[in-house]
Amino acid sequence: MSGEIINGRYVLGDLIGAGGMADVYRATDNLLGRTVAVKILHPQYAKDPVFVERFKREAQAAANLNHPNVVSVYDWGIEGDTSFLVMEYIQGKTLKDIIIENGPLLPERAIEIAIAICSALEAAHKQGIVHRDIKPQNVTVTRSNQIKVTDFGIARAVGDSAMTQTGTIMGTAQYISPEQAQGQSADPRSDLYSLGIVLYEMLTGRVPFDGETPVAIAYKHVREDPLPPSMLNPDIPPELEAVVMKALAKNPDNRYQSAPEMQADLERCLEGAPVYATPVLQAEDVSPTEAFPLSPAPSVAKRRSNTWAWVVLGVIIALACGIGVWAALGAGKIAVPNLVGKKLVEAEKILEQKGLKIKVIKTVRDPEKAKDVIISQEPSAGKRISKNGTVKVVVNAGPEEVAVPNLVGLSSSEAAGVLKKYDLELGTVTETFHDSVEKGKIASQSPSAGEKVPKGTKVNIAISKGQEIVTVPDVVGIDVEAATKQLEKAGLSVQKEEQASTEKIGKVLSQTPAAGERVPKGTSVTIVVAIETKMVTVPSVVGKDASEARSILEGKGFTVEEQTTEVKIPSEKNKVQGQNPQPGANVPEGSTVTIFVEAYNF
Repeated sequence: MSGEIINGRYVLGDLIGAGGMADVYRATDNLLGRTVAVKILHPQYAKDPVFVERFKREAQAAANLNHPNVVSVYDWGIEGDTSFLVMEYIQGKTLKDIIIENGPLLPERAIEIAIAICSALEAAHKQGIVHRDIKPQNVTVTRSNQIKVTDFGIARAVGDSAMTQTGTIMGTAQYISPEQAQGQSADPRSDLYSLGIVLYEMLTGRVPFDGETPVAIAYKHVREDPLPPSMLNPDIPPELEAVVMKALAKNPDNRYQSAPEMQADLERCLEGAPVYATPVLQAEDVSPTEAFPLSPAPSVAKRRSNTWAWVVLGVIIALACGIGVWAALGAGKIAVPNLVGKKLVEAEKILEQKGLKIKVIKTVRDPEKAKDVIISQEPSAGKRISKNGTVKVVVNAGPEEVAVPNLVGLSSSEAAGVLKKYDLELGTVTETFHDSVEKGKIASQSPSAGEKVPKGTKVNIAISKGQEIVTVPDVVGIDVEAATKQLEKAGLSVQKEEQASTEKIGKVLSQTPAAGERVPKGTSVTIVVAIETKMVTVPSVVGKDASEARSILEGKGFTVEEQTTEVKIPSEKNKVQGQNPQPGANVPEGSTVTIFVEAYNF
């Protein structure tokens, strides 16, 4: 869709993101002259009347949500089969990308991000907006390390419209709450459960529940307890683990009841203070009766210690059994395909079909290889790894890119100097006529100003030759349509005026500027065109007083010209002695009548 114009205003540029429900494009707002992100929802939603109505309501609510940790929604609409949202353009990485690239985050950083998400959720929940799809893919960390949550309103509109469609709600099954997994309605506490999943993933590098199908994952959300994150990452403080486990309570009544409540405990974790998360027995679904600091009594600590001991022992036994079975049967091993030289997107599809995952561990700049091509991989091709195993790859980031400077209005020599500073080169130089750019200055450039290109790219320019001068053709005496075509073919615009005439209707009687004149291209030429003339009879005004005669003639629509004559008769002073045309003559309406008036002087 790149290059298309949405709503007569937003010019779509590069595709910068794609998902199960929408594609996101960088775009230019022609009205305000700023870069925005336009999210185009997939066409199937625009055909669903339930979704359309909900999308209107939810998009409007999201547009009214103003918070520093929420990606601002500037505009929204439905145009034909295109449902779209216009949002602020954020430069940064999604939280999912950061976790994939770097693995588990430091607990302090994970807490800071979770606090920011809590703050965004608090603002949304106050306005009655439940996100319903909190996940790392919907959290962006900007270049200035600011946290931005996106897709407020969209997830709810899509989710309620297509509750049971695979690929909408179930498409992100790893992050949905137990009540959503069972098809029940979501409330703010559902968002806090999803945030608990995100926090778990930030701390451990993996989600607590995963499986081969969305249904299998949903079942685990409802029926299974998560493995405590400290068993995957021993550096997680017990207070922080308590916050995670409370957020992941199966029963919404046992979770945090509001975003501020969860945020307060997270802030206590940062300060090293006791938290008020209440331990919850998930399987028995026991509701807490009282909040207390995480300092269990000795008997509780002992029981908990014994419990963990049995859990650890069970895990060791299970692992030992699994290793034995694997060694005996060789099951679950998949040969790693050769990914070197393939595009990252292609490699992802190849591994996905084999049940494997991919992780970009490093990017390099190799000018001799194409962008996004895989340079190396680990394990190497042919080695066998377990299903759901990860292949680590090094990807070529391509040549370093720079933004093309604006060259319009500069001379070619000035442009060459500017381009050199940006490690760019001057390309092809052509000439063109231009109405507003001074002769000898740059009128246009390609690539355009602001476009990101690799260093060393050649920028082509067109030098203005000033305004184009054309010769006005002679159109007097020809039909108005033919005259118009000749003038427009010469690059001139046409203004028409009408005049009653006995000439053929539509004939050009005169033109301005005159034929043969040299004028700038686009100049307006006025042509006077003949129209049908009404014939009228000239009345007699001879012998009448001059003022009376003028009044009679002008009342009939004639133009009056007055000339003096001398007959030297005092009684005839100021009286009309004659007229032209003569009384009774038939002349075109609006014609001029000349009267001859006695000017008696002695």
